[in-house]
Amino acid sequence: MSNPRQAFLIALFENLERKGIPYCVMRNYQNLYHDTSSDVDLGAEPEEIESIARCLDEAADATNHRLVLRARYVNFSFVYWHAEGGFLRMDVETETRWRIFPILSAKAIIGLRRKEGVFYIPHPRHESVVIFAAALWRGRLSERYRAQLARLYERCDDDELRRTFRASFGTAGEKLAACQEKILTDMPNQSIWSETRRAAIKNSLYNAPNRRACLGYFVSDLKRFRDRLSGPPGISLLFASSARPSRKLEGVFDRLKFLFPSEKTPRPSHRSLEEGETGRLGIGERARRLFTLFKGGLFPCVYEVSRDRDLRRVVASHSHYHHQSRTFVCVENSRRDTFLAHAGTGFMADCPAAGEAPVSSDWMIEFISTVLEKRQTRTRTGGIAKGAFVVFVGLDGSGKTTVARKLCGLGLDQERFRAIRYFHWQPRLFGNVEFPLPELSNVPRKKPLQRNALGSLLSIARLAKNLIMANLADAIRVRSLLRHGALVLVDRYYYNYFLDPVSVKYYGPAWVLERLGKLFPRPDLVVVFRAPAGVLLARKQELTPEEIARQSAVLNQLQFNARQVLEVDASAPAQELAQRIMNTAIKI
Repeated sequence: MSNPRQAFLIALFENLERKGIPYCVMRNYQNLYHDTSSDVDLGAEPEEIESIARCLDEAADATNHRLVLRARYVNFSFVYWHAEGGFLRMDVETETRWRIFPILSAKAIIGLRRKEGVFYIPHPRHESVVIFAAALWRGRLSERYRAQLARLYERCDDDELRRTFRASFGTAGEKLAACQEKILTDMPNQSIWSETRRAAIKNSLYNAPNRRACLGYFVSDLKRFRDRLSGPPGISLLFASSARPSRKLEGVFDRLKFLFPSEKTPRPSHRSLEEGETGRLGIGERARRLFTLFKGGLFPCVYEVSRDRDLRRVVASHSHYHHQSRTFVCVENSRRDTFLAHAGTGFMADCPAAGEAPVSSDWMIEFISTVLEKRQTRTRTGGIAKGAFVVFVGLDGSGKTTVARKLCGLGLDQERFRAIRYFHWQPRLFGNVEFPLPELSNVPRKKPLQRNALGSLLSIARLAKNLIMANLADAIRVRSLLRHGALVLVDRYYYNYFLDPVSVKYYGPAWVLERLGKLFPRPDLVVVFRAPAGVLLARKQELTPEEIARQSAVLNQLQFNARQVLEVDASAPAQELAQRIMNTAIKI
């Protein structure tokens, strides 16, 4: 079947029918299979929610859809993604209500449902109640709903319709029924909605069943509020660019409106940052970000920076805010290489330069959808395998950062590690999330200091301080990451004291370094990058040929206090090296 939406829905309806799960399509069913702009609203009894969720997953598996968002609003919302069909939102409603005040139960709707092709729809008078209830939330009736109410009125018995409206809306029922009778000729007065809301509140207190339902909705909404505070359904997206001019994201925002409604999404804030600025959000902007995430919207930030090195500062300042699992980062450097990253997992994806063309919305949506789907799946399945602590050792220019970035890209294609955390130099006790972004310019080497007794003592003191901080970070942060199934990547680690002591300002005795080095936390895997001098000089010019020869000789003699050591040829393609390292880490 060429229509992914139709294939999904037919598979779902067949599953529900086969398993005997009662349901009905509440509204907008006339062009159900082809109207991709509309959600699919199912009515079901509360005890059937998990059964329907399983049927949705089975239909998704059968038609190559992926679950990317499962959220609890007043309804239960499931959003699926298909590479060709795009997004499909399934909303499951267990009752019709306005806020906490009951209007119509799912049991009553399903009791009078009717067959429409291969699926079920509500009785015309129940569908009329559902449409008017939706208008209470919006404060208006769309032209499409007015036309549908006129069609429904022709299929209803007037006395039965008025009786149903009185039971659902109380004293406003008669006025709504009269309104529906002439819905095409007379636009409903705006005051009718406030009058109906007041009547619905009074009706909810009229008898004991309504009062119990009202109290139940109040309790469930409190639980929903608590859950959304800890795990909001929205996302924030940072786009930082040092290119001139930067690529455009309008197409991405337009495509994401289906997943994160535009009415819940603030306008993107475009800012040009001066040299050294990070664009850190103020208190008001942070509050607005949290509110957007809570409401289920998209919070966009778009920045232009003057230099490539400023990209790291901007990303660092935005990746530490609350709810990292809902934070995505897109970075474009001056070469127009574009990188996507997720602050919660550390997973990344990179897109090659494409001139001044807009950022590919399909590429970004595919990445965001895959990350969200992975989190949804792991939340349901549980079962966490221990992570791995991996250290990269090699000379400048051996491609450690590039391979680390490719490893972060492989994170989405494997199930062993739930996250990837990258640290430059050594793990830190505190600090922002760090990503292995490329450094396009050579970093000036530190000038060697004069060797003397004071310099030696200061070197030993710095070494002792780093040893203490490394063990604290291991006890408090790294072990927690490993328990939660993360792959921890460290570039250089304390081995750099041996390999390049000038870069860490170490001028103390070698025997002190040998003894204290053994007290650093032990890695699970050390990956040694070896490459000829010509390859290193072609990539970076930070080291002289003499310094390359000296460091290479040290690297050949270096002893690694690790459970496993893997030597790789750094001149091989980065993707190939990353896959080999990932395969090794998975077996640890």
